[in-house]
Order: sequence, then C-alpha cells, then structure tokens
Amino acid sequence: MKAASSGKRPSAGTRSLGADSSVSVVWGSRVLIRRLAARELQARYRGSMLGIAWAVIVPLGMVLMYTFVFGSIFKVRWSGISGSTESMTAFFLAGLIVHQFLSEVIARAPSLVLENKNYVTRVVFPLEILSLVTVAVALVGAAIGLALLLCLLALTSGIPPATVLLSPLVLLGMVPMLLGLTWIFSAIGVFVRDLGQIMPVALSVLFFLAPVLYPRSSVPPPFDALVLFNPTTIPIEAMRALVFEHPFPWELALSYFVISLVVCWTGFSVFLRLRRAFADVL
Repeated sequence: MKAASSGKRPSAGTRSLGADSSVSVVWGSRVLIRRLAARELQARYRGSMLGIAWAVIVPLGMVLMYTFVFGSIFKVRWSGISGSTESMTAFFLAGLIVHQFLSEVIARAPSLVLENKNYVTRVVFPLEILSLVTVAVALVGAAIGLALLLCLLALTSGIPPATVLLSPLVLLGMVPMLLGLTWIFSAIGVFVRDLGQIMPVALSVLFFLAPVLYPRSSVPPPFDALVLFNPTTIPIEAMRALVFEHPFPWELALSYFVISLVVCWTGFSVFLRLRRAFADVL
C-alpha cells in the first residue's frame, strides 16, 4: 500500500529482502535461471553461419596459435610433459579453459545490471539471479572446451587417464568464486561506469599472471605469491594434474574452495546491500 500511494511500482532495486529471503528467491528461480541461460545461448549464436561450432573453433584456434608460437618458434619445453605438439596443445588448452571461464564471466559482470535496467526500474525481478545466468552460460562454454580437451587426448594419446573424469569438478569448484566476484562487480558497475573499461585490461594482466602459458614452477620466488593469488592459478594446476596425472594439489584446492565460499557469500551480501540504490541511479 505504501508503494501504491507513492505512485511507484515496487522494483527489484527497491526491494529490501534479507540474505535468507534472497537465497530462497534464488532457489525458487531455478527454472527461470535455466530458461534465461538457454535464451542467452541461443541469442549468442543466432544468425551466425557456424552457430555453436564457434564455441569449439575459438578455443581451438587460440590454443593452436599458442602451441605454434611457443612450441615451434620459441621451442619452449617444460618438465612433466613430453615435447610433442599434442602434449603442449593439451597443456595450453587445460589452462586456457580455466582462464576463459573466468574471463567470460568477469568481462560481462560490470555491465550486467546496466544491460538489464528494465528489470530494475519497471518490474519486480530477482536481480541476483543474473549472475547465476552469466556463470551458467560460461560454464557451458567451459564444458565444451573440456570435451574438446578429452577428444584431443583420446585422438593423440589413446584412452585418457581415469583422473580426467574428475576434471569437471575443477570447473564446478570455481563457481562460488565466480558468483561472488560477479555479484561484487555487477553491483559496483552500476555506480562506477569506468569499471567496464578497466576490466579488459585487468583480465589481460590476470592472463599473463596465471600459469596458462607456463608452469608455476618456472616463476621466480619473489613473484610466486603474486601468481598464486590469481583466482585461476590453483584451478589451472588442478586441471593439469588430472590431465597429466601429476600429484594433485589437495591442500591448495581445499583452501581455494573455502576461500571461494567466503567470496561468494561476501559478494552476495554486497550485492544485496547496494541493490537498494540501483533504481535511484538508473
């Protein structure tokens, strides 16, 4: 009644739900999240000649380029893998899948609410699920890249090691971290529009500070902590451990997952707090 007397419809930006209520809203929006993710995937490839095949062509083209430059031109070699082109391609692809998963989500985050301002100002909509939709769409792309990696291993090395079957857990373990970061950046992006311009530069820095093109063992000691702080470093090492049957970094992986849960809850809380002012800004 109060909203009606003020002449404004209650919006997602003005709702004042607690954290527990918002979690219930997210859980109750499972079907909506799935439909929005499917619609976004369809819209992404609609009208293109090759359609969803681009989800395979792009990562494959990138990893072949890295393999050619670093393997054939610079002739770089790393311990733990053979010097064959196939092994180096798998080495790069395992790291690229993880980085692209994060990059696709974080690059979209600052403009996530801005691109859906109608949901803020005109309708009652659970804005918090937009982050879940973004992560779900990126997870599909990462799963396609993982399937490509498995096919590469099967074609070049025969039956992949059984540990590869656990590789999807590495991607799922990143989900809480990505959700938390997306909630934070999407909320701040409403107020700081420059964040969208800063993010591509930040992602480029993260790419070169992650062991995508090199193993972490080659990083000099003064910079090892900086590389380890990168949110993709531990998932990349975990993925390669499963692909190449290296010792799995259990302690680092468990620590990463705990930190991810903390980041997820922190990001969710920040989003709920800042969401109250979205309608005023937009």
